[in-house]
Amino acid sequence: MTIKLKKQVIEILKVLKRKSTELMAIELAKELNVDYIVLMAAINDLIDHNLGGFREEEINQISLNDEGLNYLEIGLPERRLLNLLIESDIKEIGITEFLNKSKLDKKIFYVGLSNMKKNRWIAQSKATGETKIFLVAEEFSATEVEEFMKKFEKSPILNYSKLSKIELECLDLLNKRKLITKAKKTQRIIFLTKKGRSVKLSEIKELKQVSKLTSEMLSSGSWKDYNLKPFDVTKPGPSLKGGKYHPLVNLINQIREIFISMGFTEIRGPIVESAFYNFDALFQPQDHPARELQDTFYLNNPKIAKLPEKDKVMAVKATHENGGDSNSLGWGYEWDENVAKQTVLRTHTTATTIRRLAKFYRDNEKTPVKVFCIDRVFRNEKLDKSHLAEFTQIEGIVIDDHVNLSDLIGLLSEFYKKMGFEKIVTRPGFFPYTEPSMEVSVYYDKIGEWLEMGGSGIFRPEVTYPWGIKEPTRVLAWGQGLERIAMLYYARKDIRDLYINPIKWLRQQPY
Repeated sequence: MTIKLKKQVIEILKVLKRKSTELMAIELAKELNVDYIVLMAAINDLIDHNLGGFREEEINQISLNDEGLNYLEIGLPERRLLNLLIESDIKEIGITEFLNKSKLDKKIFYVGLSNMKKNRWIAQSKATGETKIFLVAEEFSATEVEEFMKKFEKSPILNYSKLSKIELECLDLLNKRKLITKAKKTQRIIFLTKKGRSVKLSEIKELKQVSKLTSEMLSSGSWKDYNLKPFDVTKPGPSLKGGKYHPLVNLINQIREIFISMGFTEIRGPIVESAFYNFDALFQPQDHPARELQDTFYLNNPKIAKLPEKDKVMAVKATHENGGDSNSLGWGYEWDENVAKQTVLRTHTTATTIRRLAKFYRDNEKTPVKVFCIDRVFRNEKLDKSHLAEFTQIEGIVIDDHVNLSDLIGLLSEFYKKMGFEKIVTRPGFFPYTEPSMEVSVYYDKIGEWLEMGGSGIFRPEVTYPWGIKEPTRVLAWGQGLERIAMLYYARKDIRDLYINPIKWLRQQPY
């Protein structure tokens, strides 16, 4: 019976019939210069006709790392030091002179020197008061370790289980010198069946396969001589690597849609901010530790910021000094307008919120007003896996009459449910410019834990009264860091990944 195979499958069958042993699939693919996937597709064709097959074995693979590959090319340090002595016809040399002459890194030099002693190529003496090196051997043939390294020239990856006892000892020495990389792999072993060994090539005909029929084939009737290649519509399409939105942009857009669906309007503010809006308007005293250089980026250009209307500056000044008309005692110090004029990179988007409170009063707007801000802020932080010097803050406020904590809890519950968190709890907290204050935690079912998401509360009178926002009008506020949510959403353990952008992670993200 005639067997029909594709031309490439026939060529692979011929090679396998010439070989007397089983072959590793990856090595055969290299020998034939064909793609590994193409080779395995051909083997599957042989399996369909009971001519061949493959089995899988888990192996421990070893290979040289970058440093090991470099030594394979230029020689181990001990061999390079020996060659230097021989080429320079040096029989003895001081160790310091030898180091300088070698031009090797000090650590590598002494590694090479130590191995020269182990190989009994040199001796070391301090008889003259100076440490000297002497050549003592007459022949310097390749060591067992060097002979073993040559095996990687023929095959960059070796099977640990096929190494001899001596080779294992050499491997151990190279491993101690941190020149080896180990990995567990599954390899496929290709073989011919009894039928595949006995079948005659004359019994095999080439299968002419096409992916589509042409009009000429139909008119001439030659389509009968061809096999139509089947299409598997269940197989996934090719992996697309086109441009896409960054995961953080997608998350920002999602949060923006949630706020807008809840009737909020987006606001933006300047990145370069005055200390007045960033600190003073939030009733933060001018000697507060958060204003220090180790926490805040101060600017030299521009060095001075423009303050708002004089009456509002005086209202903030009075609040700091004696409480003003907020029924507070204030901080009891002399407030300095020049400190308030200092320029900073804003440390929170609450500075933008305060600007919105000023606009509310200035334009004599009616309640309710619901606004949100998603924008960049800056802190003088040391970068690590959980801290950034530049990050994104999310903030929402509601200006309305007679609103209270129940309204705030309702807003927070709705917001976080739309974010995908079904279980939400609040508990009393403390934040400098809200009173009362609440902390918000959500249950994240993917990791089975409760997570603190941010702070919230009602702006205290010392913050709102200077802007003319007084009882019964109040300001509900809450905020958090975008990156904290992003790390949960995208299962990242290092916050820097969100900006370093590991390409493998980005390619895994949906469009």
